[in-house]
Amino acid sequence: HFNTDSLICDCNLKWVLQWARNASVRIAEETVCAYPSALQGLSFRNLKENQLICAGPLELPLFELIPSQRQVVFHGDRLPFQCTATYVDNTTQVHWYHAGRLIETDEESGVFVEDSIIHDCCLITRELILSSIDIDATGDWECLVNNSYGNSTKQVEIVVLETAAPYCPAERVINNKGDFRWPKTLAGITAYHPCLQYSFNSIAFHNGAEESKAWRKCNRTGRWDEENYSECPYSQEVTQVLHAFSQMHINLTTVLEFSRQLTAYTRGASHFADKMDVIYLAYIMEKLIVFVDEFEDIGDALIEIASNIMLVDDHVLWMAQKEDKACTRIVRCVEHIASLTLTSNIQVISKVSRNIALEAFMIKPSSFTGMTCTAFQKVSENSDKSVVHDLASWEANHHPDQHLNFKCNTGNLNGSLVNSSTRNAVAVASVHLPQSVFSQSSAWQSVDNSTCKLQFIVFRNGKLFPSTGNSSNLADDGKRRTVATPAVFAKIDGCSFGNLTSPLTIGLRHFARGIDPIAAFWDFDLLDGHGGWWGEGCHIISSAGNITTIQSTHFSNFAVLMDFKTVLSFPQYPGEFLHPVVYACTAVMLLCLFASIITYIVHHSTIRISRKGWHMLLNFCFHTALTFAVFAGGINRIKYPIICQAVSTCL
Repeated sequence: HFNTDSLICDCNLKWVLQWARNASVRIAEETVCAYPSALQGLSFRNLKENQLICAGPLELPLFELIPSQRQVVFHGDRLPFQCTATYVDNTTQVHWYHAGRLIETDEESGVFVEDSIIHDCCLITRELILSSIDIDATGDWECLVNNSYGNSTKQVEIVVLETAAPYCPAERVINNKGDFRWPKTLAGITAYHPCLQYSFNSIAFHNGAEESKAWRKCNRTGRWDEENYSECPYSQEVTQVLHAFSQMHINLTTVLEFSRQLTAYTRGASHFADKMDVIYLAYIMEKLIVFVDEFEDIGDALIEIASNIMLVDDHVLWMAQKEDKACTRIVRCVEHIASLTLTSNIQVISKVSRNIALEAFMIKPSSFTGMTCTAFQKVSENSDKSVVHDLASWEANHHPDQHLNFKCNTGNLNGSLVNSSTRNAVAVASVHLPQSVFSQSSAWQSVDNSTCKLQFIVFRNGKLFPSTGNSSNLADDGKRRTVATPAVFAKIDGCSFGNLTSPLTIGLRHFARGIDPIAAFWDFDLLDGHGGWWGEGCHIISSAGNITTIQSTHFSNFAVLMDFKTVLSFPQYPGEFLHPVVYACTAVMLLCLFASIITYIVHHSTIRISRKGWHMLLNFCFHTALTFAVFAGGINRIKYPIICQAVSTCL
């Protein structure tokens, strides 16, 4: 209608302009177009005929569904619907759909679709009546309006309940999105919960203009089923910040600053407590790795980030690996750095960090004379390596001299790891690649002038190699054994061959005491791609003190696994005597107990107590005093186990 907020200015009004011009009819300036949106607000009288077209998307001034909200009904209820839309032209039609199927009248099922009714050539209405609803009516019911312009739809959800429908119990759910308290909910209903807001939520986490919500479905058996918290922000600021990092666009201009900021942020990785923290970091590292060949500093940043990730709690890393193979992806990124960085212009790279060290070379098989690389951990001058049983106690804060460092020597010498340590540095791992690894292979005779990429990586521990599946048939024997040494990676790229004819020799220092050692390598393909430790092709050749030497006929990540669970290793007590307070309290207790004993003996005739009770009381006091005395005098006397066993037997 003219002079309304629903005037559609299309090809059907061309005649009005012609008529107004030929009959000198004046159309008011206030008559403006409402639709299509391209002409919205323009005065109709000022339009040209070529602007009045019947093309473009369908725009309806009126399109409503009654009722429009989700309907929760019981089996057998009656439910009517009305769909009303603007009648654009004589091609306008209205249809009802359910689950993608056109709905027509079916009296047996109690479904009635009335004929369309046109009101004053302006509106068209079609009614749907569900006279006796059954369970099959559950789902979305859709009203579709179509004409020569196109089509438009609106839908409403119907939830059909049984007469005696059960309920899902009220439940509290705590996850990385917050603390959600779900109310008691009727079976078949989807419950919604507004997302929790946090004071640190400076990073936008909104889904359009609507309020973000989590939802949970209560199935027909009265049990909580599907759930979705994806629209909600993380409850921990760390996770939310890392999520924001993962969403940032990286290019050649921004990648250096981005990597510096991320490296600085991950220095606090020891406080990362959510598996998503590690998963996001793995995703970001995969984005950064493509820039390594452009900027060498990106390789340094990746090593530092991976090193910082090793500060994360073991269980968090385990969950991230189980969820998305995050640890595998991180290790793969570290292993890929050398192949992208080494070129004809860059023959050697060396990267150090707190928990990871990398050394890589361009080598020619024809001139290779063997190589031994040793990873060192610097320690303070006054530390006594002979009494330090935990390598973690030598870990650095962030001082460069305290990072893991590689020292490599060419030649066919295989030095002992024991003799590699110096006054203020301890060798934690070494790997020796003999000259004969090339000379004995006929495959190398045809590629004497070729170059290969040789790289060694040492990981301080096995935290990036968590076993997440059923590993009862693997080297860790169902997690009975755990990694007891650093993990060492060795590989040659650019030269293809099978198993080595001359084995790698790897020396590893234990950072804890254990039994039943086994040499193993990490196979990324085991346990459905989650990886696991496998012992084939590598074996222990010697073990002296806290150093084990192994050999392998292939390249991979190597470590020694041991059983710590059945070893009772008590730390050496730092002093010969207990704290003075222990002796003082013991003396007071002994005085009180012996005072009671003497009192009951001396005044036995005057104290009203049965003979049986008197004996019981004296025995109790005496044995309690003996317990205190033996504890205070002998609890730290563990130097001679036989004497301890004899005393315990006598007592």
